[in-house]
Amino acid sequence: MSARYYHLLPALAASVSLLTAGCGSDRAEGNIPEPPAAAQTAAQTAANSRPDEIDTESNVWNVLGLATRPSQRAKGPQFGKDVSPILWEASHDALNFVKIASEDPLTGVLMSEWYSPPSKPNERVRISVFILSRGLRSDSLSVTVERQERQPTGAWKAAPIARDAVAELESAILLRARHIRAERYRDTS
Repeated sequence: MSARYYHLLPALAASVSLLTAGCGSDRAEGNIPEPPAAAQTAAQTAANSRPDEIDTESNVWNVLGLATRPSQRAKGPQFGKDVSPILWEASHDALNFVKIASEDPLTGVLMSEWYSPPSKPNERVRISVFILSRGLRSDSLSVTVERQERQPTGAWKAAPIARDAVAELESAILLRARHIRAERYRDTS
């Protein structure tokens, strides 16, 4: 046998031992008592409750720490490694007055559609939020606001935005993120 196949021997031995352990059942000889009927019914109910869900948590690769596929039981959007889920939720809460045009939780980009305040129909803004890290700090977040004004001809022209407006929106998102984190901490303790 070639030396390159020796690393496969432990896997082969483990497979053979699992196969033989599964084939030899003492239940036929009467050495192992049958489980009670109530336990069998509960096990069948649990097995049938979610027939279409794949159980990725209980396999040998996960137990050995060799699983490469993430859990399919994770709820909600999958976030990128540098995107804070708390900042993502806080951004959605802070921008609840505008309609979201596009969002990507893997890159941390959230863009709104154009929004005209009811009191100023000849003005519109579009807000973009970029989540840059997982921390709840001011440098973890970047907000840009585009503002346009309607000209007498009906065309939209770019207009300056007050720097305080951007800073206030960033502060509102960070404040909401701190509230979310405090609520989650209070719920877990």
